[in-house]
Amino acid sequence: MRIKVFGSKDCLTCLKAKKWLENHRLAYQFIDLEKTALSIQDAKELCSFKEVQATQLFATWSEAFLKMQVDLSNLQNSQLISLCREHTEVLRRPLIIIDDVLFIGYDEQLLEQLVVHE
Repeated sequence: MRIKVFGSKDCLTCLKAKKWLENHRLAYQFIDLEKTALSIQDAKELCSFKEVQATQLFATWSEAFLKMQVDLSNLQNSQLISLCREHTEVLRRPLIIIDDVLFIGYDEQLLEQLVVHE
């Protein structure tokens, strides 16, 4: 099982997700979006999930996002990838990739259902 967690070390929800993974003895790679630039490969992977809309990746209610004045509905995939890389501060946290599934935010019940009981 391949697991990546995108977040920040001070995010309480990210800490809960990491603790859940550790309690279930699941190894994961943690990418601290405040300390590490998002690689082009990671940005492409985050933007590759067809069932995920661009609006779900970003904290669209945040002041920082609203100041950007970006219309997510008309972006090409390459523009979305650039936006993710250039504005990691407005990406939702945590973003968790487990194999070929993207979890947006931390939902313990969903993780239990889809990961532990599969």
